[in-house]
Amino acid sequence: MNSQYTAIIPVAGKGVRLLPYTAHCPKTMLTLAGRPIIAHILQQVQACGIQKVVFIVGYQKEALIDFVRTHYPQLEVYFVEQPEPKGLGQAVYLAQPVVQGPCLIVLGDTIIDGDLRPLVQGGQNAVGVKEVADPRRFGVVEMQGEHIVGFEEKPEQPKSHLALIGAYTFLDSAQLFSALEEVIASGKTVKNEIQLTDALSVLLRRGVKITAQKMENWFDCGTVEILLQTNRILLQRHSSVPKEFLQDNQIIPPCWIDEKAQLSGCCLGPYVSVAEGAVLKNCQLQDVVVSPDTHLDGKQARGKIFDKYNR
Repeated sequence: MNSQYTAIIPVAGKGVRLLPYTAHCPKTMLTLAGRPIIAHILQQVQACGIQKVVFIVGYQKEALIDFVRTHYPQLEVYFVEQPEPKGLGQAVYLAQPVVQGPCLIVLGDTIIDGDLRPLVQGGQNAVGVKEVADPRRFGVVEMQGEHIVGFEEKPEQPKSHLALIGAYTFLDSAQLFSALEEVIASGKTVKNEIQLTDALSVLLRRGVKITAQKMENWFDCGTVEILLQTNRILLQRHSSVPKEFLQDNQIIPPCWIDEKAQLSGCCLGPYVSVAEGAVLKNCQLQDVVVSPDTHLDGKQARGKIFDKYNR
């Protein structure tokens, strides 16, 4: 168990690339495989034995706060506001008043389809990485043998193909906050944002060892295309259709139909996710995500996302 750990989950971003779907909710509340992104993340956090979670909130925070308080009463939760979007480094630094000891940082718009426990059970500072073809969009680690010797944020000429996937563990959060203080005091920013990678570079310079933990599947849910791709992959691993929906509908697996949805006369699948409170009549859908409380009648669609505002 890692009950001494605190999870820090930054969820303050606006998700501009996902408009109009993020016009009424934060990106982390978008639904994939029947559940909000944040639910998939919290499942992994809880699997690590972590019970204390700090959310860095901002845009449309009420939807997230209500969801977490309703569905996770067993967790010790804190909500810390990030008034302005000044980067991941600043978001993490804002958690300092309520975080002591070891911490796990997981980005609130990233689904890591794998086990986070090796990160928190390794007994060392670690960052999750994955080899990618074009790392210029990501934070990148520079390696010498098995050791990390540098970090770069969105480099034009990357020194490796190992991208940071948005999961980090630190045995002593005070060391991390001290490094962030140095970066903030220096005034260094990238596109007017305080970068966590700059704090990691400070830690390396101070002699703090950080290891790279390779992860397999990682989805940065920043575009509609990636959301649909992630939905497909999650459904291949976890699908669920209550038996009562098989009587009056044709369901082609894999699909996820919430037990509190309503269906009649529909042909759904493959790769259809229908969330709680959705009502579908006479619809033909393939590769589609239907968000909570969405009503569709006679809809034929493929490769789409529907919510109650965008039908």
